[in-house]
Amino acid sequence: MADTRQKAPPTHFTEREAAEIIREASAHALASREPARTLTREEVLAMAREMGLSEAAVEVALVSRAQKEQNQRKDRKELLGLATHGLSYTIVIGGLTLIDLFSGPGWWVHWPALGWGMGLAFHAMATVMEMAKRELKVEDDE
Repeated sequence: MADTRQKAPPTHFTEREAAEIIREASAHALASREPARTLTREEVLAMAREMGLSEAAVEVALVSRAQKEQNQRKDRKELLGLATHGLSYTIVIGGLTLIDLFSGPGWWVHWPALGWGMGLAFHAMATVMEMAKRELKVEDDE
């Protein structure tokens, strides 16, 4: 027979659990208000003071948030550059392949495809490594 008794809520939490609970409760409380309303810096600081957080802690969180947003912009820019490089490779090598097919005997298109493909592979590798480095640095800072 299954135990249907309700268990008592936990009385102790790790710091991470407490932060998650506060974050979820704040999101729920703010969502129940006006949906399009934004909070001013002073309102955020007042909320933090009510929870016993210092203004310095809020400033550290704001700087961290700004850094994450800047890293996301850099990631999008680098991915767009890689996508542009890949698209131009595809179009040019495709065109060269058509020229090679209709220009008679001899197969030469593989040489530019191989050379440029290596460059594209190094571009992809550098992009992924930069993004990983930024992500690891952000995680280390937290």
